[in-house]
Amino acid sequence: MLDTILAFLASHDLGVLATADDDAPHCSLMAYLMAPDGHICMATLPDTRKWRNVQDNPDVSLLVDNRERLPDLGREALTAVTVTGRHAPFPDPEGEAAAKRLLADRHGHLGGILTRPEARVIRIRPTAYQIVEGPVRSRVVAAAP
Repeated sequence: MLDTILAFLASHDLGVLATADDDAPHCSLMAYLMAPDGHICMATLPDTRKWRNVQDNPDVSLLVDNRERLPDLGREALTAVTVTGRHAPFPDPEGEAAAKRLLADRHGHLGGILTRPEARVIRIRPTAYQIVEGPVRSRVVAAAP
């Protein structure tokens, strides 16, 4: 099942990131990529609410689904994956710069963010996944250590 989930995440690149500020949730539509090391990376600027939230509370959730295909497939074919994880800052500037290059290659529309020197990468280390297929099939899978 973990392979199915990872393949689903790799085949998509847009999701809803949920962060928290004290007790208030905040959601952001984000372009992302699956990094070779298993982390999920997305770009932001440091003056955003989501960046402030992950600095104060690194626990996050990311929802990725195939709702764009529902008109063709029908609602019973809906698949959604929720990633539970933690923001894991890069240990060095080179790692973050490499992630920015990967994001720029995958998401050219992020150039306006990624070319700014203050741009940051939210780097999620998954701890668990939940996959929902159709209206009743749901399964939780631990992330690989």
